[in-house]
Amino acid sequence: MDWVAARWRWLLVAAVLLFALNNLVGFVVGAMGLLAFVNGVIGRALRARRVVQQVQEMVTDPDTTSERAAGPQRHIAKPEHE
Repeated sequence: MDWVAARWRWLLVAAVLLFALNNLVGFVVGAMGLLAFVNGVIGRALRARRVVQQVQEMVTDPDTTSERAAGPQRHIAKPEHE
């Protein structure tokens, strides 16, 4: 018991530092979670915007979008013998 009485100030400092470190780590983890949430929302918004642009392109010029969706066309040579 004498050891605790002699070092109570250091024990109090250690407890306060542990509490402060815990709060700091909680703040960092919370900020990372908020950043991940915002990143997900922005990603969804950008994907939706891209889909809207693709639909607008299909509506305004349907011929080029169907050709682009079909991909590059390969020319298949026919045999020469008849």
